[in-house]
Amino acid sequence: MNHYLIAVDLDGTLLTTQKKISNRTKLTLQSMIQLGNDVVIATGRPKRTSLSYFKELELQTPLINLNGAIVHDPYEETREQHLPISQQTANEVLAICYDLGIENVLAEVRHDFYMHKQGKMNMALDVDGLSAVAIGDLRQLIQTDVTSFTIHPRLTHAQRLFDELQNNFSHLLTVRDWGDPQRTIEILNKKASKASGVEFVARHLGYEKEQIIAFGDELNDLDMLLYAGTSVAMGNAREVVKNMADFVTESCDQDGIAIFLEQHVLDGKSVISKG
Repeated sequence: MNHYLIAVDLDGTLLTTQKKISNRTKLTLQSMIQLGNDVVIATGRPKRTSLSYFKELELQTPLINLNGAIVHDPYEETREQHLPISQQTANEVLAICYDLGIENVLAEVRHDFYMHKQGKMNMALDVDGLSAVAIGDLRQLIQTDVTSFTIHPRLTHAQRLFDELQNNFSHLLTVRDWGDPQRTIEILNKKASKASGVEFVARHLGYEKEQIIAFGDELNDLDMLLYAGTSVAMGNAREVVKNMADFVTESCDQDGIAIFLEQHVLDGKSVISKG
């Protein structure tokens, strides 16, 4: 059997809608590892809400967090790739946010976070019960490079804020507008992506691009799926993701990852790659 680097998104891909790893998927991935393959998590989540899944699968690979803005070994923090937003640019972003008005903003700085005010952002970020380094006006608090921003705009100003950020920083930053469940603007260094994270891990572990199998469901997975030798969209993926993927498997609630690997890898077949 050929050896593969298997890159998996978390929400909507590895995780069911109940935010669990199904037993079948867990056993299948562990079988892949036992056969000499590697599994890497590539998620938009920070370390604090993804490490438990990393440990559950007993992974030894680096962890790709915040959509590739930081890639690190949870057991050896000196080995990492960090692609932050410069302090100057971060302060310019914050100036626009505060001028136009926001409900909240969360600044990720490596594995710590700062907030405009205490409050729930979303399940993937999960700051309830956790302590920010500081809470308050981030224009005064941020004195370093920032790994990523998550912004909850005032709904009446959301489109204007998004447009202003795009117009001013699209040459430097990726500015994403997530509509559900609450309108959220995500900002990170333009060089950072799940693809850049997977490329870093593949180079570190000695895999060629053609040996990478990537699974995803959302727009922030597209670059990783396009980069991988073999791309697999989940059955619950957005149509644009399904349309560009090499394969479409079952949904995250129907063991889609396990079914694909069982049918195309573990049975002795070799997956078809883009080459």
